[in-house]
Amino acid sequence: MHTKILLLVGITSLSFLGCGSNTAPTNIPSMTMAKISGTVPGTRIEAFCEGGTYVQVSSTQNGSKQHPFEIELPQHTNCRLVMTTNENNPETRIITLIGFTKDATSGTTISLSEDIDLSYIPLVLDYNLIYDTNGDHVQDRLLYVRLSNNNRASINNISVFDANNNNRIDVYEDTSGDSIVSAYEDDDNDGIANTYDDDNKNNKPDYIEDDDNDGKINHKDDDNHNGTPDYLDDDDNDGKVNHLDNDDTNDDEDDDDYDDDRDN
Repeated sequence: MHTKILLLVGITSLSFLGCGSNTAPTNIPSMTMAKISGTVPGTRIEAFCEGGTYVQVSSTQNGSKQHPFEIELPQHTNCRLVMTTNENNPETRIITLIGFTKDATSGTTISLSEDIDLSYIPLVLDYNLIYDTNGDHVQDRLLYVRLSNNNRASINNISVFDANNNNRIDVYEDTSGDSIVSAYEDDDNDGIANTYDDDNKNNKPDYIEDDDNDGKINHKDDDNHNGTPDYLDDDDNDGKVNHLDNDDTNDDEDDDDYDDDRDN
């Protein structure tokens, strides 16, 4: 069980100070949205939600030590937040999984009914000050943010992006044992870390998509057991990986023939 670090913040009406660059929310057509805002010390913020929704933003550099951010999520949908400081430095990078408390309740997911403001979240910037027993740069302790007692958000413990149900987001585990979590591996060896690699330009990193709709993200999906994720194989030997291969030009959801083959 993770040790809790408690942080008391309020939820107030929103007064946005600005937002960083962001990806558009994915897999959420015709949904009503709500926003989380706050300030952090130079941070990348990601949301992993039910139904495969993924959103990421970066806080805005504003000349102070408290950089504003806002992230838009579908209402009434359980999401987990991950915040990363020093993201571009593999030696000092700190990945923090966020938890939430409200009254006597605590949980790992948050579901929004309305916009909320988390105020300032004092994330750690010095890697030497965190608990990280396996050296993967993910804090062993969740940072729990305490919410005000109102109806703008609910707290739950819903498993999202967690196929092995170990209370960790799959891509922030070190499955290869090299002290690098899956998010910062480079599956296709193109020099771009998985978490930034969006070759099909759909505003969602390729490695967390589910091309064959089997409930497993691409990074963990190796149905033919050849040691390479299926989305990076080249099933028809045409020089294009499955994930980017759309010879039939049917413009399906994932735009790849691999998905067609597995569905038929």
